Amino acid sequence: MNPSTIFAWRYCLCLLFVIVSIHASSQPYVDPIQVRGTYAFRKNNSPATPFQHLWVGSDLPIKLKEKTYLLLSPFYEKWDIDSADKTNIFPTVRSIALPIGLILPFSDSNWSITIVPIIRTNGEKLFAQNTFQFGGPVFLSYERKPQQKFRFGVYMNTEFFGLFVVPVIGCDWKIDDNNYLFGLLPGRLTYEHKLNKSLYWGSTFRAITNSYRLSNGKYLRLDDNQLSVYLDVYPIKSICLTLEPGYGILRKIRTGTDSRDYIIDNKWGDGPFIKLSAAYRIRL
Repeated sequence: MNPSTIFAWRYCLCLLFVIVSIHASSQPYVDPIQVRGTYAFRKNNSPATPFQHLWVGSDLPIKLKEKTYLLLSPFYEKWDIDSADKTNIFPTVRSIALPIGLILPFSDSNWSITIVPIIRTNGEKLFAQNTFQFGGPVFLSYERKPQQKFRFGVYMNTEFFGLFVVPVIGCDWKIDDNNYLFGLLPGRLTYEHKLNKSLYWGSTFRAITNSYRLSNGKYLRLDDNQLSVYLDVYPIKSICLTLEPGYGILRKIRTGTDSRDYIIDNKWGDGPFIKLSAAYRIRL
């Protein structure tokens, strides 16, 4: 049996284990595989607004024992940035990341801790020299009552512009049978409303801060804050198609060396975008 076949079988067995054990998780769903594409539109006074972003990833929580989980969330992403009349200023950059986390409960209490170390390679060329970053979130969760958790902690990452540290706060709250609020800010917060078993709608906020090593030794820093509404459609069970229009604000695009003394420090150009995604989704 060749290595690719062995890998495929191992992945299927892992996925089966996830499906069996996943019922104890309090998330509204998990996506063993998701593909998401974003296109940002040009705006008259913001010539550098347009970009395309591709994200392919997976969420695999594996139950180890009661309330204890191993979290595997590998992903790949690619940014294609339109530099308008300044061609070749901002090259295509990519990332491969491997978050491997643990959810550990405290004995005889409603508290737990989640630790998610992340190793990634970010750059114009992946796995090249000086393209690796290390970091991740650490946060506490308090289960106030069944289906209502609150979270707080810190996120750190060795960005190319320096150590990036930000506090995080979030929740995992099933408000009722049709409404759910979940996420961890400033990364992402989502509100979901169920219309019926095939249709869900809601809104999402995402804050993006990433840096990528360029081939010339400098780095590219991207900052975006995205507010969107979305419609999830399930044409068949476990297949989710999503339409998500939104608007990005306070965008910035910067280049530098190994500090926050930026060579280029420009507004990226606020403007509308559209996301399209498809996922194999397991609702809980």
